[in-house]
Amino acid sequence: MKKILYTLIGIGSLVFASCDMDKYPYDKIPTDEALQTASDFENFRNGFYAYVRGQFTGDYVLQPEIQADGLNAVIDYSNTYGSFYRWQFTAEDGGGQWPTFYSLISNCNLMIEKSGDLIPTFSSADQAIAKRALGDAYFMRALAYNELTLRFCKAYNSSTASSDLGVALVKKYAPSSSSSTYPARSSLAETYALIKSDLDSATKYVAVPGARNSGYVTVDAVRALKARVALQMKDYPAAIAAAKPLVDEGAYPLVTSAQEMTRMWTNDESTETIFQPIFKTGQMGSANGAILIDKSASGTKIQPDFIPTKTVLDLYDKANDLRFGVYFKAGEMTFSSGTVTLYYCAKYPGNPALYTGSTNFVNMPKILRIAEMYMILAEAYNESGDATNALAYLNALRAKRIAGYTAQSYTGAALMNEIRKERQREFYMEGYRLWDLKRYATGFSGRVPQNGTFVYLNNNANSTAISKEASDFRFVWPIPTHETNANPQIQQNSGY
Repeated sequence: MKKILYTLIGIGSLVFASCDMDKYPYDKIPTDEALQTASDFENFRNGFYAYVRGQFTGDYVLQPEIQADGLNAVIDYSNTYGSFYRWQFTAEDGGGQWPTFYSLISNCNLMIEKSGDLIPTFSSADQAIAKRALGDAYFMRALAYNELTLRFCKAYNSSTASSDLGVALVKKYAPSSSSSTYPARSSLAETYALIKSDLDSATKYVAVPGARNSGYVTVDAVRALKARVALQMKDYPAAIAAAKPLVDEGAYPLVTSAQEMTRMWTNDESTETIFQPIFKTGQMGSANGAILIDKSASGTKIQPDFIPTKTVLDLYDKANDLRFGVYFKAGEMTFSSGTVTLYYCAKYPGNPALYTGSTNFVNMPKILRIAEMYMILAEAYNESGDATNALAYLNALRAKRIAGYTAQSYTGAALMNEIRKERQREFYMEGYRLWDLKRYATGFSGRVPQNGTFVYLNNNANSTAISKEASDFRFVWPIPTHETNANPQIQQNSGY
């Protein structure tokens, strides 16, 4: 763990590089000098966003979606994320998200730790700057720990959370070369207790008003993350309390036309985005769209590695749902077995403002948006036994997405299923699906292809005919081998 959890004494490189690469070289900065002034707090704050830009694109979105039930690998696919698609990954695969989230946590820890002694010594104006940065630190630490629990822990169950494994909770910046000092994993209950505590602390310090397409943490972003965490914990009253004002106040109206939907996913501009890190040339995340549209990244042809399943496509009212024509396009594709026209996922075509020549398939991640709050309310009300309000928020979302929509009436299991299907429609390829399946404890069966001739291993149990029970151990990802080797206290997840 000394390489993963604690060596952010390269803090200077990642934090300051985001501000001015010419001014701050990739040198180490002693921690007792790293934070001394309000300007240092501001620079560290900028560094948090450098992490977020990179961490919430690429693997973050693609790995859990490819592992789930919404994509088919094409017959000539490049085996990118192949072990996740086939459910054959091991602790050697895909471990990059563990150390990167902990690197962000490490920076947050240093700021939180030093703030108590330093902030009281600043002028009033400088205190305001430092407290804004401190609020972001608490928010970012909560966000990072929450993402770690989604990947590396079981779904939250209040009856077992005190014994289920959480993640290693590191709250103090304490570099050490002795592995005997490295932390073991906490319980899942303890992990979520820290996440909630950090969000409460963020509430005290974050004073930036909510704004559409905000590139920075705002009051509304904190409320939205509270709602997400509460839903994961099945704390439905808390989820409703956090999400309802965001929806009912109307500050983030849902888009209602294909033009607006296109602008949201192509140009990264929308009335409904609550928190979206700012990308610009030289400061961007990974390309989500390349393997979904053109794996050669030339931007001149349709050559995906993965295409949507027929099951996903059939979820939508193709004629009237404005999402369908934006999320999916039909294109001619040439494979070793022939040429065919199939639908591909067009949700990440690349923002023209970020092009370097032709499209690079890079779009800004919409980490928090109002549609999620609608779906949180629908699910939380339904699980609380309030079908009337659950149905109201479900119908409200659909009315904005589907032309000529007539409000529907569902009860019982039918309402629950409709809420789950709507969540799948709305958040297709945003990195939610695997974690939703884990929360539902349902597993899945089959990835029905658009055309079996052009998909990888049609009718094979590792591809289109895959079936996974909710108890399958690979719904919980393994702690990376490099981490368990470095830290003898870290317990590996069951099955690996």
